[in-house]
Amino acid sequence: MTAENELLKTLTVLYVEDDPHIRGTVARFLKRRVAFVYEAQNGKEGLDIYIANEPAIDIVITDIQMPVMDGMAMIEKIQKTGKSQPIIITTAYNDEQHTSDTVCRNIIKPINLEYLAESILYCAREG
Repeated sequence: MTAENELLKTLTVLYVEDDPHIRGTVARFLKRRVAFVYEAQNGKEGLDIYIANEPAIDIVITDIQMPVMDGMAMIEKIQKTGKSQPIIITTAYNDEQHTSDTVCRNIIKPINLEYLAESILYCAREG
């Protein structure tokens, strides 16, 4: 096992995505590579999971456009907790409204799963 794979296997990820097909595909990919994956279908659910499990969550991966609470609102609330939380945005839009300079990475959909894994490693190392 490579050092990268060993690092991935230690991580806990919160994955927030409203599209059930994308969420299922990406969550299956993540579950084969990381220690644990929390899944949420909107920002409110993601925030609730984050608050309940924050010390254990190493990386947050979130979509932006979602019902109930969008990803940007969730990110803002997570960042207000004061913890330096690595966050990866996944979005279909490549504009300022759907990306952020305050997160570790912005990934444009469709998601390249190998690039996502590389991004998780990068964000875990860079904090």
